[in-house]
Amino acid sequence: MGKKIRIYKIMPVLDGLKEWGKVQKGLLEPLKNPEVDITEVDLPKSPIKEISSSVHVGIVAMLQVEEAMRAEEEGFDAVVLGCLDEPGVTEAKEVIGIPVVGEAESSMHYASLVGRKFSFVGGSPESKGILIDLAKKYGFFEKLASVRKINVTPLDFASNKIGLVDKMIIEGKKAIEYDGADSIIGYGDIDCINFLRSELGVPVISPVQASVIMAESLVRLSMSHSKKAYPIPNNILKIKKLRLRYE
Repeated sequence: MGKKIRIYKIMPVLDGLKEWGKVQKGLLEPLKNPEVDITEVDLPKSPIKEISSSVHVGIVAMLQVEEAMRAEEEGFDAVVLGCLDEPGVTEAKEVIGIPVVGEAESSMHYASLVGRKFSFVGGSPESKGILIDLAKKYGFFEKLASVRKINVTPLDFASNKIGLVDKMIIEGKKAIEYDGADSIIGYGDIDCINFLRSELGVPVISPVQASVIMAESLVRLSMSHSKKAYPIPNNILKIKKLRLRYE
């Protein structure tokens, strides 16, 4: 066996390991590979525990970039930046050379492989516009059937709030029957994802699983993001010395 692939997976919130640890473990368990090590971290310096708006994305974006730079310095092979709203993904691609993968981009790529139209289902209503913008950014807007949210917070998903899965099923069926989706990008723990798969009868992509597998595949293919697309900033050494602080 050759050198193990080392993936650095960041949850971009305060207490992410505490709040989301069980959910993440369940989602990653089916992906276990003796040739791959996944190191999970959160952001102790983050002033927030959940992300549900563009303001939240902006607050944690550069903290996540800092952590991505640390991963490259410590010899990791790829970085997975957590959160479907993708704080800091583009910025991290500019400042480091190892593969950087976001949850939305990887999910949309997989959804486009297994169907013609996909819908996002789940997550807080406030972030609907963010996902529409990301679909446009990555060139998937024509394949986006809809973004269907339910009236809960990200931390409600972390704690698997009672009734949450039923709401996901209802919105998933609407996405398929009314919006024309033939695949779903879901949200929640492995039980929720598996239940959606069994009840909806179409492929259901977990953003956590998609991003980790995408990162692993890029490393295996010896590929990373193009520096023509994501050029290195001309003051990169100064940037790498910066450290954010919230008080």
